[in-house]
Amino acid sequence: MIINFLLFFFGLFLLYLGAEFLVRGASKIALMARISPLIVGVTVVAFGTSSPEIIVSFVAAFSNKADLAIGNIVGSNIANIGLILGVSALIRTVKLRKTKIATEVYWMLGASVLFFIFAFNNMLDRWEGIILVSALLIFIILSIKTSLKDRNNKSEANDKPVGKIENLTKSNQIIVYIASVLTGISILIWGSNITIDSAVFIAREFGISEIIIGLTLVAFGTSLPELATAIISIIKKENAILIGNVIGSNIFNILCVGGLVSSFIAIPIKERVIHFDLPFMMFISLLILPVVFKWNKIPRVFGIFLLMLYFSYIAFSFFNMA
Repeated sequence: MIINFLLFFFGLFLLYLGAEFLVRGASKIALMARISPLIVGVTVVAFGTSSPEIIVSFVAAFSNKADLAIGNIVGSNIANIGLILGVSALIRTVKLRKTKIATEVYWMLGASVLFFIFAFNNMLDRWEGIILVSALLIFIILSIKTSLKDRNNKSEANDKPVGKIENLTKSNQIIVYIASVLTGISILIWGSNITIDSAVFIAREFGISEIIIGLTLVAFGTSLPELATAIISIIKKENAILIGNVIGSNIFNILCVGGLVSSFIAIPIKERVIHFDLPFMMFISLLILPVVFKWNKIPRVFGIFLLMLYFSYIAFSFFNMA
């Protein structure tokens, strides 16, 4: 038991370290390539921090643990907004640029609605998974087009060496920063695996059911990379990467994780997920609308509200095991 507690905290340290590499590399690439940090956040960073969800869900689905796969997707999306945005706002008021993030918010809500509709027959079929993956490809293509348009609109003044390795050529700098991103992603995956395994072991020792572990602990564990990345982003005042990471991760969780897994194997969905977890995911996702289109920021008081919602969801899940 003591060893698993030590492993748990070691995994948290790895998450911090991985997030540091990932945010540093991604922000520098965005600056050098004249690509919007938001686009980097909703694509490269979001895919990297969603890697644990992809791995866990694939393993769970092919190990006849479909509940774990679905619970991981839905629970992670809830954690991304309730926990991650809540903690981020608690550290510092997060300011947003409405015109830069509106499209991604629509994509996140659209993906959530589509996932909700597909779940109504208690099954995520292979053809539905193919539709989700197709939507993901469209999202990526449109994001690339947007980044190229933004790049062409930016001044060449930004096309200069940045960072502490400015004595290197631009191409070598980009290689270093790409290596930083890949290193960060690798460390995040390693850290999340250690954290998840130790957390599940500790939970089982206390007699917590595997279903609840999937909806809460595993979902929380696979969201730790996003949480670590968000904290580093808010400290470095990289708000675009922060919000892009959260929204992009939710899009990737549904379209990439849910789509890819169900494209290979149909996933049954329990009534509890349809009648409680998915509606709660939709509700907490809709809370993004006033943040983006009215306030243009996430105030601390709203961050506290998001955290209260998230921990209420966790408490309800534990006291209403299904």
